[in-house]
Amino acid sequence: MRSRHPVERDLVLVGGGHAHVAVLYMLAMRPVRGLRLSVVARDVVTPYSGMLPGLIAGHYGHAQAHIDLAPLARLAGARLYHVPAIGIDPEARLVRLDGRPSLPYDLLSVDVGSVPSRTAIVGADHAIAVKPVDRFLLRLDALEREVLARDGAMQVVVVGGGAGGVELALSLEHRLRAVLAERGVGHDALGVTIVSRDRRIVASHADGVRRRLEGAIARRGLGLVTGDAVVAIEPERVRLASGRELAADATILTTEAAAAPWLAASGLAVDERGFMRVDACLRSVSHPEVHGAGDCIAFEPRPLPKSGVFAVREGPVLAENLRRAAEGRAPARYRPQHRSLALISMGTPHAVASYGGLAVGGAAMWRLKDWIDRRWMRRYQVLPPMAAGPDDAPMRCAGCGSKVSAEVLRRAIARVPRARGEGVRVGLDAPDDAAVIDVPAGQVLVQSVDHFRAFVEDPWLLGRITANHCLGDIHAMGARPHSALASVTLGFASPQKLGEDLEAVLAGVVATLSDAGAVLVGGHTAEGPETALGLTVNGFGDPGELLTKSGLRPGDALVLTKPIGSGVVLAADMRARAPGPVVGAALDAMQISNGPAAAVLREHGARACTDVTGFGLLGHLGEMLDASGCAARLDPAAVPLLPGAAALAEAGFESTLAPANRAAAARVGGAVPPGPAAALLFDPQTAGGLLAGIPAERSLDCLAALRDLGYESAAVVGEVVDAAPPSRGTVRLAAA
Repeated sequence: MRSRHPVERDLVLVGGGHAHVAVLYMLAMRPVRGLRLSVVARDVVTPYSGMLPGLIAGHYGHAQAHIDLAPLARLAGARLYHVPAIGIDPEARLVRLDGRPSLPYDLLSVDVGSVPSRTAIVGADHAIAVKPVDRFLLRLDALEREVLARDGAMQVVVVGGGAGGVELALSLEHRLRAVLAERGVGHDALGVTIVSRDRRIVASHADGVRRRLEGAIARRGLGLVTGDAVVAIEPERVRLASGRELAADATILTTEAAAAPWLAASGLAVDERGFMRVDACLRSVSHPEVHGAGDCIAFEPRPLPKSGVFAVREGPVLAENLRRAAEGRAPARYRPQHRSLALISMGTPHAVASYGGLAVGGAAMWRLKDWIDRRWMRRYQVLPPMAAGPDDAPMRCAGCGSKVSAEVLRRAIARVPRARGEGVRVGLDAPDDAAVIDVPAGQVLVQSVDHFRAFVEDPWLLGRITANHCLGDIHAMGARPHSALASVTLGFASPQKLGEDLEAVLAGVVATLSDAGAVLVGGHTAEGPETALGLTVNGFGDPGELLTKSGLRPGDALVLTKPIGSGVVLAADMRARAPGPVVGAALDAMQISNGPAAAVLREHGARACTDVTGFGLLGHLGEMLDASGCAARLDPAAVPLLPGAAALAEAGFESTLAPANRAAAARVGGAVPPGPAAALLFDPQTAGGLLAGIPAERSLDCLAALRDLGYESAAVVGEVVDAAPPSRGTVRLAAA
C-alpha cells in the first residue's frame, strides 16, 4: 500500500483463524499510523468452523464456508506471506518461515488453531484428521468417490464423541447417503459409527442435548460406541481399549485438540499440552509483545473450550489490544462468557440449541444457526471499497537525499547470501562504485533491464519474481545469465525496517539469480512513497547462436511455455477483488524460470524466441512477425490461461496497460472475437513464458519435453504463415 508515513513498527499475524480475520478487518477500517501489518498463513482461504458441518453435509458450497484472506489483507494494506510458519524466536523477535528468510516483528499475534490429538493411538497415520480442514476436504472428496466405486458396504468410524465428532458423523452420513441415493443404492451400502471414550457423547452439554442427538443417531442408523477408546488404527479396522474390533474402511479423527509442535519449541510459555499461555489481555505470559487467540491458546484466568465461538469473540478484543500495544496504551481485558449458545448441526437442515441446561431442537434452530453464520461471514466476504491513505505525513527528501543510509545498506548486504561469479573482478563484496566483469573470449555481452512498482507485498517474493522476469530476456535470446545490478526503492520506514526490507528483497533476488547460475554484483538503493525494484541483467552468448525475434519461418509452430493472465489477476488483486487461490496460482507461475524451457526450445530447433511480458501475447507476437516478414494464425482457444483469469476478465478487470496494448488489434485480420479468452491476448504479463517458432514436425516432441520439466500448460497456440505486403505482421485468429 502506498503511504508517505514511515514504517515504525511491524505487527505480524501468524495464522488465518477467526480472530485474525477480525483483526485484519478492524485494522483496515482504522489503520494505525506507522504500523505495518503482515499475515503469515499456510492457506490463503480459511474455513469458518461454524459452517463446516453444513459444508460437509452439502448445504453450503466451498466459497460460502470459507474466507479469502487475500482481498482482506489487501484491504488492510497487509503483506500476505503464503507460506507456513515453522517456529518463533521470541528473543530475536523473528518468525521462522518454511524455506524462506525469517520475518522480523515488533508485535506478534498467533492464531493457528489446533489439530486432533494422536498421541494415544497407534497407527493414527492411517486415519483422516479433520484438521487441517483443507486436507480433510480433499480426503472427503476421495472418500465420496470410493463409496460410489465400492461393490460392498463402506464402513466409516468417527473417533470422538464431542460436539464436533457428532456433528461430523451426522453430516458425513447425510452427504454420503444422498450421493448413494442418487445412484439408487440402498441404505445398507454405508455404515457410520461414532466411538466416544466418554460414557456420554457431548459430555459438556446438558442431558437434553445428548438425548436429542442420540435419538437422531439411532433413527438414522448410525452406530454408537461409548465408554471405550480407540487405541489402534489399521487400514481396515480399529482396535478399542476393551479388545473389541470394528471394521473401518475409513477412520476420521475428531479427538481432543493438540497444539502445533513448534509452539512448544518456540520458547514461549506453554501449558502441559503445548498451548500458548496468555493472560486476561490475550498476551503471552512470558513475552507480552506476543498475543494469541483461538484454539492455540491456554487462557490463564480460566480454561476455555476449543471452540470457534470463543475465537470469534476474542477477535475484537485482540484487535483493540494490538492497536493499544502499537500506540503504547494499556490493554483491555477479555471477559469470556460463562455460558454461550451452541447450535449443533444434525446433518439434515436441523440443529440442537444448547444454552446452559436448555436444549431445543428442530428446523427452526438450523435456520437460526444459518442466519448467524451467514451474517458473520458476510462481513468478511463482502468488503467495502478500498480507501485512499492519509497524505499528511512529513515530506521526505528526494534526489540523492533519498538514498538508504550507508550503515543500513552495509548491514543488509552483509546478511544476503553472496557468491563470487566467474569473471567478476569487482562485485558486491568490494566497496567500489561500479562492478567490473570480464567478457569471455568469443562471447558477446547480452544485457537487459526491467523495473516496476511492487505488485506483491511480500518483499522476498517481490525480489524472486522480479529477478525471474528480468532474466526472461536473457533466456529468450539463448544467452547464459551471468550477473545483475539491482535498483531498489523501499517504502518510507525507520532505518531498522529499511534494513529488514532490503535484506528480504535482495534475498529473493539472489535466490532466483543463484538458481539461474548468476550473481548479484551491485546496485543502488533509495526510499520513496512505495516499494519498487528493477534489475539490469547480464548474460554471455555465442554471437552465432543467439535467438532473435526475426527468425520465424512459414510453417513454424508457435509454442507458448506458460499461461497468460497475470495482468488481469494483479489488477483485481490491487482492488482486493481477486480470490486468494487465483492470486497464489499466478504468483506460482511467475516463479517458474524460463531457463530450462529455453534449453528445450533450442534443442528442438527454435528459430526465433521472445518472452511474453508487458505488451501481451499479441503485441510480442506482432514484433516477431514484423521482424520476420511473416504472418500467423493464432487459436485463442489453444492459449493456456491462468486459473481464474478468464472470470476476472469477464468481470471487467484489466491492467492499466491493456487499453494501450489493444492497439495491437489493428494487426488482427478480422474482428477480435468477444469473450475473455480473446481479451487476455492483450494482457500484460509479469514473468511470462517464452513464445518460440519451432519446426512443425518437432513441435509435439518439444511439448512433451516441456511438460516433463513441469511446464504443464505449454501449448502450440498457432502457426507462422507466408504473407505478402500489406499482410505481413498480421495475425489471423482461428475464431475470426
